[in-house]
Amino acid sequence: MDSKVKKPFYKRVWFWVIAVIVLLAIGGAMGGNKNSKTSATTSSSSSTSKASSSSSVASQKWSQADYDALTAGDIVNNGAGGENMDTVTSKFGKASTVTESTISNTTVKTAIWTNTNGDMGSGSNVTLQFAKQDDGTWLLTSKASTGLK
Repeated sequence: MDSKVKKPFYKRVWFWVIAVIVLLAIGGAMGGNKNSKTSATTSSSSSTSKASSSSSVASQKWSQADYDALTAGDIVNNGAGGENMDTVTSKFGKASTVTESTISNTTVKTAIWTNTNGDMGSGSNVTLQFAKQDDGTWLLTSKASTGLK
């Protein structure tokens, strides 16, 4: 009699794939702390996210004219001609969220200012992306906004 012996379920690939997905979902649900620092690394990219304190978030005020006045640099030339991140931060305060990513030796920061109209229920935000320069400064490469007045 020729019978195959079945592998136990915990030795099967599908079991471990499901286990990893469940663990990632649980970890994502538990990672809601505003002051936490998250980093993920793959072979060609890494990212770090850091949230700022709520006191600086409430004081941010942008107008459509402020947003329109920002100059985005040439994305192909690493932000050449774009607004300096230090200048933007000194005028509008720290961003609510800043994420830094490196992909194929290019490092960018995405900064998001929320509640930019000064009222907590407005749903307005400004999202700016900066490219890291050789001297360590950051120049604006792209911008987006919603709900500005």
